[in-house]
Amino acid sequence: MSEINAGKVRASSGVVLPSFDNSNRPTTPELGQTIFNNEEDNAQIWNGTEWINLGSGGKLDGSSPDKAALSASDILLVAPGSPDGIYWIDLPQVGPKQIYCVMDAAYDGGGWMLAMKATRGTTFGYYATYWTTNNVLNSSQVNLNDGDAKFDVFNYFSARDIMAIWPDLTPNTGCFSVGRGKAWLENGFNGGARTTLTSFFTNQDRYFLGDAAQFCGISEFSQQVDVRFYGFNYRALGTDTRSRWGFGWNENGGGLFPNANETSPDVMGGIGFIHRGANNYSAGDYIGCCQNVTGFNRTARVEVYIR
Repeated sequence: MSEINAGKVRASSGVVLPSFDNSNRPTTPELGQTIFNNEEDNAQIWNGTEWINLGSGGKLDGSSPDKAALSASDILLVAPGSPDGIYWIDLPQVGPKQIYCVMDAAYDGGGWMLAMKATRGTTFGYYATYWTTNNVLNSSQVNLNDGDAKFDVFNYFSARDIMAIWPDLTPNTGCFSVGRGKAWLENGFNGGARTTLTSFFTNQDRYFLGDAAQFCGISEFSQQVDVRFYGFNYRALGTDTRSRWGFGWNENGGGLFPNANETSPDVMGGIGFIHRGANNYSAGDYIGCCQNVTGFNRTARVEVYIR
């Protein structure tokens, strides 16, 4: 073993510490002994009791642009228990971007990235270009304040799961229970294959997932007895009634989609919809007539997340 008896070591190209993993670190270290742990990706010092990390190390924890992680889920892998908040995410094609991430395990395990948020308005109605174009809106508003924004995570991150939080609907209701509002959830929303949201909403047509009356997030939304479409990019036959993520209804017979009569829908609800060429909502619930279940019947705020 070599020793340097000096208060300082000066080197023009830096000092290289001896490298170990957790299994082969020195078994009888001296107080102050310093190594590089190549398993933990961090310099460590022996404090007399245990090895402790020096600084934050090189892990991609989303704390800065040079430590931008590939996803919120990846941050949880290297830093379990990370709180909700703004992190740097290294997005394909555009590089590090600040993204609001929901890490709380109550949200179906956490690891969610905010893709868009809508206030009570019409900005993200069905025909808005935001659904099918790689554009952004108010991309610096990486917070949960009431407002309209779309982020590059919508355009460039290939996602498997999608979640919506409705902040001004009843808390602790929907597909799981959280205090911020009603929750919608679709794991493996594209048949389990990863895709960007712009590609998904451009290419899918009448993507039926099931009976809307049985959907876990249906409470508070208006309903009719027929069609009962739940899924993505719904369009009624015979009238300009469409929804990016939500429902299709009618009451003129035929039962469940695709066998039902779709020509005169009177109720619409969901995210990004238009009803009979009007009532072009970013999100909400609309009643024309003839509902068998009366919902909240207004525009609503919504946040859309992916992972």
